[in-house]
Amino acid sequence: MLNLILFYVSYLGGIFASLLLSPIFAFVLYEAVYFFNPQRRWWGYMVPNLSYSFYVVLLMLGLMVLNWKKTSHNKPFSVPIFRWMYVVVGLYGFAYVYAVFPDAHAEYFGYFLNTIVIVTIAFKLCDSDKQLDYILQGYIFGSWYIGFVAFQTGRNAGGDRVEGIGTVDSPDANGIAAVIAPSLVLCLYYFWTHPKWLNKGLMVVAGAFIANGLVLINSRGAFLAVGASIGFFMLHMYFSSFQRKMQKATAVFITLFGLVGVASIVDQSTIQRFLSIADTEVRTDRETGATRTIFWKAAVTMSKDHPLGSGFKGFNYYAPFYIPEDVDTGGSRSRAVHSSWFETLTEIGYPGLFAFLMMMYATHRCLTQAKIKLRENNQVDQYFKVLAIQGAFLAFVVAMTFINRMRAEILYWCLLYAAVAYNIYVLRPAKEALDAKSALAVNTKTKTRIAL
Repeated sequence: MLNLILFYVSYLGGIFASLLLSPIFAFVLYEAVYFFNPQRRWWGYMVPNLSYSFYVVLLMLGLMVLNWKKTSHNKPFSVPIFRWMYVVVGLYGFAYVYAVFPDAHAEYFGYFLNTIVIVTIAFKLCDSDKQLDYILQGYIFGSWYIGFVAFQTGRNAGGDRVEGIGTVDSPDANGIAAVIAPSLVLCLYYFWTHPKWLNKGLMVVAGAFIANGLVLINSRGAFLAVGASIGFFMLHMYFSSFQRKMQKATAVFITLFGLVGVASIVDQSTIQRFLSIADTEVRTDRETGATRTIFWKAAVTMSKDHPLGSGFKGFNYYAPFYIPEDVDTGGSRSRAVHSSWFETLTEIGYPGLFAFLMMMYATHRCLTQAKIKLRENNQVDQYFKVLAIQGAFLAFVVAMTFINRMRAEILYWCLLYAAVAYNIYVLRPAKEALDAKSALAVNTKTKTRIAL
């Protein structure tokens, strides 16, 4: 019943908020629907069988059209991230020509294109620092819900992980762990910077459920992702010369508090699974985590024969020809490549991998430029918000290195957060300064003519 109430309150509340308060709440609602995923939840039979996300996207599109003049200064093509994003999706569409599974490729290209359209609309609607907070906190809310569902469900009969609680594009355990892992660093940021204790408490609760969910799901890639993102943020928080009041003391407190929290939720199964990361031996008698390196080598070999890629699941199709016969692949030899980088290489080839890498590099550069500008303007809270976005992006990059996630919605949400930050902290101030300079020049010229 609680799940049902949460869904209805979120859905109806999101619609009213987007119509009465700000259009950006339509994307916040989209984030919530993505995580609720009502059609695949046990309580799904209790709600009408509708495409809830489709209607939210229509709402976003309508609000963008109605507010076109107000948001015309948000230009996606002015952001390098989006330019490379459009190249990637264009190359993916072109790969249909030579895809080994053309029908499936066309279907997944449609899903991919939908994701790109949605984040483009969201970029147009997100118009301020406060609205950036809304969409980041919407992501935290959705991740909290997954943690809550993991808590309700518990681990499977084998006792080592939670299965069957994923989203539409991330149904498996590793996929959903990668989806929620980046949100922890955002919880940390808002816990630290929010002035109200109630909001701090909400972030503690959200972070606890998300962390517990990750432990229950038991994904090694997600553990590495969280460690990388939290470590990245905490190092900057402690060693940065750009400081808030009591920043270093707070960093020490958060570290100690976090260690106590981790110790209270981690169990023996989690410890054993995490320690298995150090096992780098490839076995011929059974599949291990290290077997993925064999898949990656096979992907490189395959790319020499198919430099433009082979479309959706191209590696799965050709894997039996490139994976050595003496390697145990866990049954079927038509295996996924288990890395977004090699997934990109084998599906859209070297041009696609280049564009994908440039998209990631552009994200890093845009966030770096935003930090420089915020530091110059002494905007310390916004500076660390960008750092938190960078940490979230790093978390997903680490997680997707071990699973196929090149078209994942959360990846493009992370790129969206970075693009919005670059727009409102770099592009918009630069344009306002240029407009002010032009207006001053015109005014000066007019006064000179009058004097003459």
